This record gives sequence, structure tokens and C-alpha cells, in this order.
Amino acid sequence: MQQSSKSFLSQAIADFNSKNYKSALDLFEKAGAVYGSHIVSANIELCRKLLSAALPSESARKGEPALDPATLLMLHNSGDAKIGAARLNKVLQQYRAAVATKSIDAKIKPVNPIPSDWPSELLLQPLPESTNDYRWMMQRKVGVKENKLAALSIVIPTYNRSAILDVTLACLVNQEGSYPFEVIVADDGSREQIVDVVKRYEDRLDIRYVRQKDYGYQLCAVRNLGLRTARYPFIAILDCDMAPNKNWVASYVNHLLENDDVALIGPRKYVDTSSYTGLDFLRNPDLIASLPEVITNNNEAGLLRRSVSVDWRLEHFKKTDNLRLCDSPFRYFSGGNVAFAKKWLDIAGWFDEEFTHWGGEDNEFAYRLYRSGCYFRAIDGGMAYHQEPPGKENETDRSEGKKITINIVRDKVPYFYRKIEDVTTAKLRAVPLVSIYVPAYNCAQHIVKCIESALNQTVVDLEVCVCDDGSTDDTWDVLSRYYGDHPRVRLMSKPNGGIGSASNAAVKMCRGYYIGQLDSDDYLEPDAVELCLKEFFKDPKLACVYTANRNVDNSGNQIEEGYNWPVFSREKLTTAMIVHHFRMFTARAWNLTTGFEEKMENAIDYDMYLKLSEIGPFRHVNKICYNRRLHGENTSIKKLAIQKKNHFVAVNKSLSRQGIGDFQYLPQSERDDSCRKYIFVKRG
Repeated sequence: MQQSSKSFLSQAIADFNSKNYKSALDLFEKAGAVYGSHIVSANIELCRKLLSAALPSESARKGEPALDPATLLMLHNSGDAKIGAARLNKVLQQYRAAVATKSIDAKIKPVNPIPSDWPSELLLQPLPESTNDYRWMMQRKVGVKENKLAALSIVIPTYNRSAILDVTLACLVNQEGSYPFEVIVADDGSREQIVDVVKRYEDRLDIRYVRQKDYGYQLCAVRNLGLRTARYPFIAILDCDMAPNKNWVASYVNHLLENDDVALIGPRKYVDTSSYTGLDFLRNPDLIASLPEVITNNNEAGLLRRSVSVDWRLEHFKKTDNLRLCDSPFRYFSGGNVAFAKKWLDIAGWFDEEFTHWGGEDNEFAYRLYRSGCYFRAIDGGMAYHQEPPGKENETDRSEGKKITINIVRDKVPYFYRKIEDVTTAKLRAVPLVSIYVPAYNCAQHIVKCIESALNQTVVDLEVCVCDDGSTDDTWDVLSRYYGDHPRVRLMSKPNGGIGSASNAAVKMCRGYYIGQLDSDDYLEPDAVELCLKEFFKDPKLACVYTANRNVDNSGNQIEEGYNWPVFSREKLTTAMIVHHFRMFTARAWNLTTGFEEKMENAIDYDMYLKLSEIGPFRHVNKICYNRRLHGENTSIKKLAIQKKNHFVAVNKSLSRQGIGDFQYLPQSERDDSCRKYIFVKRG
């Protein structure tokens, strides 16, 4: 008699519980053919991971490595692959041995950071005062003309609370100014007849009503429902209990017209509107601003000052010039009263619907905006009045919700919320802290050592992202065989497009906030990432941290220390490529540039790091953290003439971007390809 799919599944579960993972894998796959592979995909993936963890000797006999020790330990800590005590201790010993080597000091000599022949009248463009210096960013956009429709879509998510919604809509009727706006009331399955409130305003507002079924707390989903309905290029999100002041629309639109790369945050005051109806506010547009401030039970959002509750963010707004001097502004983005350009939804993504309890979803969304290159600004004109009567509870248990959502935030927002974790407690995260990217082309011989050096770091909260650029050797086969199912390695392959194209594709795969560059034939010292990361933690304004390197031969034997200029300066970088491997930069800084130049054949890295040096400060660590393999095929050696030509092209582009077009950077000698001697010539 043929075995039923039900018995396949039952036996698979039994075999899994008995740690007979190979048999369980076979049976889960058979059950998947009947039930559908999506039903058992998680079981199949877990079996494969556990087989990799449990059978290192078998993998080795096949010429394939087992999972690296750090990944095994993280799987164990995450509960995805429980390892027995004896095996756990052995794996930990293997990890300790793999990271035992420490980077050594690089040789340094006294230098003048500013080249002696640097023209005194040549002043580079100033750097921002913080990573969120929107004034600096606006100066960079001077002369950029944008034609934007001056109109706002206002999304109001609501669940019951029809009386409070009535007041909020009345205050929108009272808006002053001539900008067109639409109102989208997005109902999260209310029991009350919200549609009746909406109908009362159809003659006064351009208003629409959308609804989803009540599936419990689904704020992100209902916000996204409203956002999908929005027609205008500017978006505002306004909670149903946030009654806007009468200049609210005009203030948001004016600022977005000035610069739509800035997300706007409105402050709040707490008032009691329970004794009024919407009609009262229609009759008296100044009523909402005249109400006395009150004490709220919302302990998560208010601070008690002089017997009233105040917005906890106001003090920080004042201290940081309305967030301009804040290096983590996404923490102050409260989704109940914000505005931004709709284009950012395409760039950074929508609200994450995994958040099904109160809190955290706005910080996570704003972090993605920040990482993608958006700026943040608090504006007084965005003031809205939070309607939460004294002595009454909100329908949502905020403090209990936050206990759940803070863990999601820590899992998905690595910057600020996460530090370096010890391997004994570190878990696999949805979003890693660090990504190492590797553009790969015809590197089958060295790619495994390259990737293993990235995985065997003292910082384990990282992933490796590899883009195979249409290799013609066995590179892709090696990558697929060794790392196709690796939980910390991401792979992609594309038609050959050159190093710039492959680098851009690899960086775009990266999910971490800090991004390291590793060439496919090179390898890292175990503490390379940690040394750089600690510098970023000391100074959040840094755009890039880099180390020194050594040159090794094809077998990994040291030839010599690499060129090392011990003190970074922008002036020196403008005349010579001093930012050598190992390099790490922030995802935000990279997203504020145009990325790698895909039409350049050489000097691509030089061009890229000049771009980054215009975004934020650099820090050099005089430790040898990187092994650069010299094998005669290095493009910087083989194509010296192109390298020299593009060196000068890159510098002149940098001067032009900074508005210093009156200076030209020219070679002293056109004949000697190895000569980088230069002169600055002032036009006119």
C-alpha cells in the first residue's frame, strides 16, 4: 500500500524529533510535493541547516566546508539549530581559534596632512555638522530646479473614536492657505459607523473613506491602505486623535516645496476636547489652540511639566536645532503627525506590517528613510493637538505593546539600537549590523578564502553579499556549492558589466548599516570589522573608516606593507588615493552619493571615496587589517595609463561637485603613466 502524505508528515516530524535529519528532510520534501512546498519550506530549510551543523566531516569529504563556527553558534543561540554541550564547546573553541590573530600596527612616518603645494585659495566645500544637517544638504541642492505639484494627501488611520475623528476633520476644514489637499480616512475595522462621520464632511473636504476588516491591531496595514489611495506627491500621516492647527497644511507643503528630501515632524500638545463636537470647532477655528493643556495617561509619549503633559521630544528639538544636529533623528519620528514626499515610499519601502502591537513601527520606517538618505526636521507649524482626556485610557495598551515591539525594532534597526555582541549570545538578525560586499569575477581559486575571512570576524553580526559579474570560470559554481544555503551569505549573478556595475549591485544587496569592501581575491584579518566599527561608535558623524594593508603573493606570503598615508586629510585625498583597504562606510553616506561610476574602467574606488569624502568625515586606523593579493592581473597594475587618466578625471569631477570649477587638476607629465605628479591651474 502506498504511504499517505499524512504519514509522510507524521514520520518526518518523528524523525526530526529523533534528530534523524536526513530521513526527515526526505519525508518533508515528499510531503511538500502533496501539500505544497510552502507548507513545509521552513522545515526543509531547518533540516538542511542542521545537517550542515551535524555533519562537518561528511561535508569535508565532499570538498565542501561546513558552516563556519560563528554561524553555528548564532543558529544555536537563535534556537534554529540546537547543539549538544560537547559539540557546542568544540565549535566555540574553533571560533576562538579562527579569530585569535590580531591586526598589527602599520609602520608610520611623520607627514604634513596638507600637501605643501596645495593652493591657499583652494577651499574645499565644508562638511555637514551632523549626519542630519539639512541646511548643508539644501546648500548642495542650490540651482537644482524641481517641478512639484503643491498638493498634500492626508492619511488618517482610525479605529472607532468617531467623536474624536469628528474634531480632527473639523480642524482640517479650518485650514488656511490655498494649497489643495485630500483627506483619506483609513478604517481599521471599526465597530462604530466611521463612514457616517466622513459623509458629514463630503461637502467641506476632498475626502475619501477606505476600510479593512478588523484583524486586531493593524496600524501599519491600515496606514499602507491609505497611502496606496493617495494621489498627491506629498504625504502627511495624521492620527485620528491629532487635531491640526489651522496653518498645518500650509506649513508642511511650504517646507516640502523647499526641499522634498526632508521628512517633517510636527510637535504635539495634549488637550481635552471631550466637551465639544466638530461643529464647535467649525464655528470657532481658533478654539483648538485656546484649549488648556492637560495631563495625559500616555506615559510613553508625554512628560509631566508644571502639572501638564508635554511632548517628550521638545527638549531634544530645542537642543539640536530642530534635529539638524541630531545623528539619530529617526528616533523622534512619531507616525501620528508627520509629512514627507511620496517618492520616499518607493525608495525606502512602506510601513512594516509585522508590527501588530503599539509602538516601534514609526522608528523602524523612519530608520529606513534615514538609511536611504532622507533628512528629518521638526517644524513648529506642524503642531497638532492630541485629544486624550484626563483620567481616561487609550484603547491600546501602549506600555505592553512596546515590550513586544522593542524587540522587533532591535532586530530590524541595527544603527543606534545595537552594539557589538559576543558570539556566545549573538543571534541571527533580520537585519545585520554590518555587511561586507564582494564584487566577484573569475575568482574561483580565491573566493572561498575571501568569504571565510569575512565570516570569521570578531564581530559576528554581519552578512557577506557577493555579486558574480558574469564570470567565465567556475566562480558561480563554487559560490553556489559552498554558500548557496548559507544563512549569512547572500549571492547574486548577473551579466558582465564591469567592476562599477558589480560593486553597485553588491552594495544594493547589503542590509547592514555599516558596509565593508572586500575584493574577491583578498582576505581580512579577524578583527578588521571590529576595529573600524569601534571608530564609528565613537563618532556617529563618520562617513568612512579605513585601515592599512599588506601585499601578499598568490600563496598568501607577505611581500611588503602596502602604501600607508598615516593621517587622513581631504586635501591629500584630492591629490592621491590614500584611502586603502580595509574600508567601511555607512549605508546612509553611500546613499547620499551617486554610487560607483559604471562607465569608468579604472580609478573607480578613488572616484567613489572622493564622493564619500564630500559627505562626511573619514577616520584612518593605522593597523594592517587587509591582505591584498598581487598576482599580476590587478587592474591598477595592468592598465596603468587608464588608471592615470581616470585619476585626474575623478579629481576634477570632485572639484566640480563642490562648486570649485575655477580650478583644474592636471598631470605634470602626459608621457609617464606611472607619474602622478600634478599641478593646480586656476582658470582665467
